[in-house]
Amino acid sequence: MNCTPVRPAFISLTLLAGLTACTSTSDRYPSLAIRDAERAYASGAFDSHPTPPPAPVELSAALVQKLSQLQGQAQQAHHAFLAAAPRTRTLVNSARGSAIASDSWVAAQIGISGLEAHRNRAMVAMADLDALLLQTEIEGGAREAVQQAHTAVDSMIHEEDSVLSSLKGQLQQ
Repeated sequence: MNCTPVRPAFISLTLLAGLTACTSTSDRYPSLAIRDAERAYASGAFDSHPTPPPAPVELSAALVQKLSQLQGQAQQAHHAFLAAAPRTRTLVNSARGSAIASDSWVAAQIGISGLEAHRNRAMVAMADLDALLLQTEIEGGAREAVQQAHTAVDSMIHEEDSVLSSLKGQLQQ
C-alpha cells in the first residue's frame, strides 16, 4: 500500500477557503436581532383584544327534533337495559364458580350479550350525537343544546358500562 502524505499547503488552502465562506456579509439573510413582536411577547405587553362570546344560536326545529329523537332512542335502550339487568344478575350469580361452557355459564353469557345489545343501541345514538357535536364545532350552531343531550346520553352509557363490568367480573371469578 502506497500512501503519500497530504501536503500541508493543500490543507491550509482548504481550511482558508472554508473560513472565508463563513465571513460572507450578504444581505440575503434576515437579521437575528430581537424583533419588536418578540420583545413585546417577552414582556407580556402585547395588545390582546378578548374575543366576545359567540352570539346565542337559536335552535332549528329540525335540530330540536333530531336531539329529541336521539335522546329518546338512548332512553329506550337504557330502560330496556335496566329492565334486563336484574335477570342477568341472577344468571351471573347462579353461574358463579361454574365451569366455562357449562349451561349456567352459557346462560349468563347470553344474558350479558343481551345487555350489550341494549347498550349498543344507546351507542348508536351517542355516535350520532358525536357527529352533531362535531358539526356544531365546525359550522357553528347550538353547541350547548347538543352538548346537554350528549352529556345525558353519556351518563346513561357510563352507568351501563359499570353494570356490565361488574357482571363480567363476577362471572370470571
